[in-house]
Amino acid sequence: MKKMLRIGLMGLLILTIAGCGKEPVKSEEESVAKVETKQVIEAFGTVKSTEVKTIILDFPAVISKINVVEGQKASKGDVLVSLDSQIYRTQIRNKEFELKTLQSELSGLDRDYKTKQTSLNNNSDPEIMRYINDKKHAEALFNQALEDLKDRETLYKAGALSLSELNEFKKTVNEKEKAVADAVFSEENTRKKIQQELDQLQSSIDQKSPQVAAKEFELKAMQEKMNKSYIQGDDIIVDVPNGVVTDLSCVQGDIISSEGKKLLSVLNKDSVEIEANVAEEFIKDVKPGAEVIINPQADKSRTYKGKVLFIAEKAVLKNNETIIPVRISIENLDSFLLPEFNVDVKIDFETEKQDKAE
Repeated sequence: MKKMLRIGLMGLLILTIAGCGKEPVKSEEESVAKVETKQVIEAFGTVKSTEVKTIILDFPAVISKINVVEGQKASKGDVLVSLDSQIYRTQIRNKEFELKTLQSELSGLDRDYKTKQTSLNNNSDPEIMRYINDKKHAEALFNQALEDLKDRETLYKAGALSLSELNEFKKTVNEKEKAVADAVFSEENTRKKIQQELDQLQSSIDQKSPQVAAKEFELKAMQEKMNKSYIQGDDIIVDVPNGVVTDLSCVQGDIISSEGKKLLSVLNKDSVEIEANVAEEFIKDVKPGAEVIINPQADKSRTYKGKVLFIAEKAVLKNNETIIPVRISIENLDSFLLPEFNVDVKIDFETEKQDKAE
């Protein structure tokens, strides 16, 4: 629709009147008066909600009841749609059980690891304790045998002990020494065995930890699908103070899959602006902050005030006419002005001209 430019002139002439006596000659510059010109650009626009809540369901459920119709006013907390989400809630409970099982297994592995590590560090493992005691006993016997060997060597030198008897006792000493070595070997072997068990436990922990983390992520993702401001139990509710139902695209009995489905949208009536289209030949005179008069076509006797908020940086071809979208605020919004109402807007701007006085 072609926009019109309506120009109203408001002039203020500044005249200099001389006192009594001869009137002085005026120069051409002094004979020029400044005229302020107020211009109005008329355009067509639409009331648009700047906040649109799109209700999407992306988990298995059945639409059990539709409580609203297209265009219905809805206040915060009103129930829009009722669901049957028992299947999905069962899936969540199963996932919680799987997570608890994995967490319990991981906790058991951690507990076993810490217990074995402590027993290894503190020598409190039963086998290690036994071999330590065996080693102490064997060392005591070996040390005693060494003392006895010295005595027997003295007797041998004195001729009181034969060489064969001395050599036979040396075999006994060697056996005592071997018993010490065997106890040391058994202790070290037990420590290696426990360390291998620790390594296996650590490997199991390293494998189980990512499984727990993945299951936690899966459960959180499932729970977050139901943790929305517009979902309360098995009801889809309004979460804006003053809404209007639009784009209702579900019916009772619809089965929603995990792929998701848009159910409806809710416009916030308290958050609206005017989207106007200004013809390209007039856009040069439109400035951000310019005052605007708004008249709804539903009742042209009503007048609203606003200001230019935004001027698009790109032109659009619409109905074979090049226009530039402009957004306009509404300063005295009331309940009459509804989203998608058509409105006429008058955008003010001023220029200055220099006219010669007659």
